[in-house]
Amino acid sequence: MKKWLFSILNLAALAGLALAAPLPAVAAPAEQALPPAGQSADPGRAQAFIQLVNNWTAPDQPAENNQDLPQANPDLVIYLTFDDGPDPDWTPQILALLQKYHATAVFYEIGRNARTYPQISLQVAEAGQMIGLHSYNHIELTKLGYNDFYLEVIDTRDAILDALSSRPDLEDHLTPCLRPPYGAVNDSVYNRAYDLNYAISMWHLDTRDWTGISGEEILAIVERELEPYRVVLMHDGGEDRSETVRGLELVLHELTLRGYHFEPYCTATGQEYNH
Repeated sequence: MKKWLFSILNLAALAGLALAAPLPAVAAPAEQALPPAGQSADPGRAQAFIQLVNNWTAPDQPAENNQDLPQANPDLVIYLTFDDGPDPDWTPQILALLQKYHATAVFYEIGRNARTYPQISLQVAEAGQMIGLHSYNHIELTKLGYNDFYLEVIDTRDAILDALSSRPDLEDHLTPCLRPPYGAVNDSVYNRAYDLNYAISMWHLDTRDWTGISGEEILAIVERELEPYRVVLMHDGGEDRSETVRGLELVLHELTLRGYHFEPYCTATGQEYNH
């Protein structure tokens, strides 16, 4: 089995990360203060930008190379993450939006879904996105003995690797990151994941898209809790995610106007959160 390398310091920091206890905020520099929540840049600039992104088609055209796009602030980073896929209806739509806004995210996949829709897992990697583990059966890992925990992790990893088997060059899109279903963690989960060379990966900002709220409500939650270097939780599977798709486009549009860019929280070398 390929050994994944990641920072022990990062893992130790994450060990103290709880679902309801976000890490300390990182404020934007004063000279680049964000607009108030719900307020975008001037209407003319916003309308021009909407027209521009509606015409984007080439995923290999870096946004920073286009002089008509808002200049991203390197200190304004958001980490988008998506749970419960892959799904043949919703995952491709989310991939299209991420491509449109030149955003990279992490998809925490359920093993049985990757077995059922391997072509969608492959599409995620081919789109340049990263993939993490979300267990095989979406059950609480805190309630499992070691053997069942092992199978939930390793069977998920193998399902994703099988989905990528036609493109071994994309295997490094599978990260050493494990997101426990329901955010349920305890010392055993952290220790067992560590034994298997996986880092537990949580979040700071829950969009609550899983409750079926509207896209506008999703945007309002993000704006209300927005700070740089936040890990944002959304979903690309499980139920009807049409409002998640709508909310994601609103979030990508608004935050891009504010100078934010979107990077993967987990990579082949581990978790990237350093703030």
